[in-house]
Amino acid sequence: MSVSSLRRFRAAVAAAAVLTAALGVGTSAAHADTAPTTPTQTRFQEPRDLLRALDFDALAADGWTVTDDEEEEADSAEATEVVELVAETTPAPPAVTPEELTRIVPGIPAEKVEQFIAPLNEAMARSGIDNPVRQAAFIAQLAVESDSFRTFEEYASGRAYEGRADLGNTHPGDGERYKGRGAIQITGRHNYEKVSEHIGVDFVAHPELLAAPENAFTTAAWYWTSRNLNEVADTAGIVRVSELVNGGHHALGRRIDDFKRGLDVLLQP
Repeated sequence: MSVSSLRRFRAAVAAAAVLTAALGVGTSAAHADTAPTTPTQTRFQEPRDLLRALDFDALAADGWTVTDDEEEEADSAEATEVVELVAETTPAPPAVTPEELTRIVPGIPAEKVEQFIAPLNEAMARSGIDNPVRQAAFIAQLAVESDSFRTFEEYASGRAYEGRADLGNTHPGDGERYKGRGAIQITGRHNYEKVSEHIGVDFVAHPELLAAPENAFTTAAWYWTSRNLNEVADTAGIVRVSELVNGGHHALGRRIDDFKRGLDVLLQP
């Protein structure tokens, strides 16, 4: 492929990527009545998907031909350059800034903002928490469950959970051992077992690790996606999200207020 043809091809790929991102082509939501799955990515999230979608036969009909001499020039370096270009034009989910987090959760200690903003954004990006409604709902739940990010371990002893078969607490001492931990306060032996399988950390043998900052947000995101809460936030609303996180209406007014504040902050131009 000649240099000029390569430049035109690169321009066409870049334009297609930008249009795809702007139009939101190929997005879909998970279904609440199905088993948890990895959130569906935008159709052209991967460079190879965009390249596959381009109609090369149509390009050839328009004069984008490759001669024998030009085939020698179209080496692996040029192919890599095109793929890297597409990757660069794929937008990442919008991140929440430290200033926005402070406005959404006014009670968060200042020193916690810088410590937690990166793992919070990473957890949301990996779990499809990628629009203002989902982000506001997620942060609102975490803010209440963690006392404005002050603690990743439940203040109560956990004795109230002793013998709770619905939580998988079937062994003596399970109530205290598997009390609420993490940014969303994961509770009960059953949930500790499931999140251990997903994350690859043995929280059953070492439950205290779930309260470590490096695990607090990834485990919260696991809980969120395992309950299909992205779709619930998009459709059923913040009250239903709160019920599925908390199991009732504890601090429901606070959750709603934080959610509304989050929307006000994240929807600002």
